[in-house]
Amino acid sequence: MVIRPATPSDVAALSDLAKRTWSDAFGYSVSPAEEAAELEEKRSEAYFAEALRGSTILVAETDAVLTGYVQFGDVGIRGVEAGPGDQELHRIYVETEMQGRGVGRSLMNVALQHPRLADASRIFLQVWERNEQAIGLYESLGFRTVGKTTFTIGSGEVAEDLVMVLDREGQAVSAR
Repeated sequence: MVIRPATPSDVAALSDLAKRTWSDAFGYSVSPAEEAAELEEKRSEAYFAEALRGSTILVAETDAVLTGYVQFGDVGIRGVEAGPGDQELHRIYVETEMQGRGVGRSLMNVALQHPRLADASRIFLQVWERNEQAIGLYESLGFRTVGKTTFTIGSGEVAEDLVMVLDREGQAVSAR
């Protein structure tokens, strides 16, 4: 497996992977219309082309096929009061059939060593409270749950996620 920075030539593969893995994990929980809106708004080629300008995206490749990615950058979680030097792990996705094989852990380890996160005072993320595998990974890396947040799926369905933080400076942290 190779982990490297994403480039504009990865946009189509990133979008395809993100759409498949999101639908596999969450598609059953929303209407087809909401799923389509979510995939177009936050997992389209246009989304990734723009994300490459403001976020850092690392991709994992196995035999020259994109098998996962991690995206991180400025904090945008609703209800989190971010300070200077704080960052957010926006997404980590692994091809469904590759989950549980260390791809996610490898992506996280490389991401946490990237200067953007290595120099961060705190790293926030949000995760579905029923995603026990992801929560276990984050906890094993030192993240702890500090609250909950809401977000919008597709064109309007409101959902709730846990907020977790890796606090490298022992600051007081809370999320509404």
